[in-house]
Amino acid sequence: MNNNQSKSNRFLIFCIVLSILITAITTMIERDKKQVEPQPEPEPVVDTVPAPAPEPEPVQEPEPEPEPEPAGEPAETVEETEYVFPAQVHYIAGWDKTLDQLNIDCDVVFMGDSITYKSSFEVEFPDLDICNLSVCSDTIKGLSYRVGTLETVKPEKVFLMIGINSLHNNNLDVCVEDYKNLVNDIRSKGDFELYLMSITPMAKNESGTDDPSPEITVSFNSKIAEIAAEYNATYVDLYSKLVDSGYIKPEYTTDGLHLSSDAYDVWADCIRSYVE
Repeated sequence: MNNNQSKSNRFLIFCIVLSILITAITTMIERDKKQVEPQPEPEPVVDTVPAPAPEPEPVQEPEPEPEPEPAGEPAETVEETEYVFPAQVHYIAGWDKTLDQLNIDCDVVFMGDSITYKSSFEVEFPDLDICNLSVCSDTIKGLSYRVGTLETVKPEKVFLMIGINSLHNNNLDVCVEDYKNLVNDIRSKGDFELYLMSITPMAKNESGTDDPSPEITVSFNSKIAEIAAEYNATYVDLYSKLVDSGYIKPEYTTDGLHLSSDAYDVWADCIRSYVE
């Protein structure tokens, strides 16, 4: 068996194992979430014996109103945070160890959430060894726990698309700061070309509440472009190729969020000059 055949066989084994691992991780994360969900409290037992009539409560003097806070001091706000289940750390460690033992050298890595996970770029670019390290429902914080995997697969190019799930739970400034920290971590994992993809538009919510709104999506993509310039990465604008009046074109989505096969074709054409 020549070197090319050996590499091809190792990469085929790697793809099979990777698919099994991603499915297992997603399943175990969902199981952990269910285990920590609060259980409903039992309904109270109704006593059939009538309770004695309550005694009249004494009249209380009204409490003095609190003094207003001094002007210029804003009230303290509590920001939402993303919870990471402890078992995830162990899943990822096992994942990295398995990939390391396969001794894979891939050409291109894609990292992101379900939008990237559902892609098939190995079909679009059959001459390249492509590794999809995306996980469904992932967030910026969640992906930050997996950047170490880049050291095990040793890519030449990395494409990152992440953020739409995080924008559901946090404000724009929090997401931008988390994204910047993520890119900084990715940059420390190897000497590869880094491409930061814009997040994609969504369909209009019929209830009138868009989350995230088109304005937030545009603002976040603008920040991604700025971060790309700061970290010597290339910003890739897929958003403008899929959008119409702030919302994704109907032919480019299957459910208002995830992409259709036509949209993935547009994506492949958008990155072709960078990949090949």
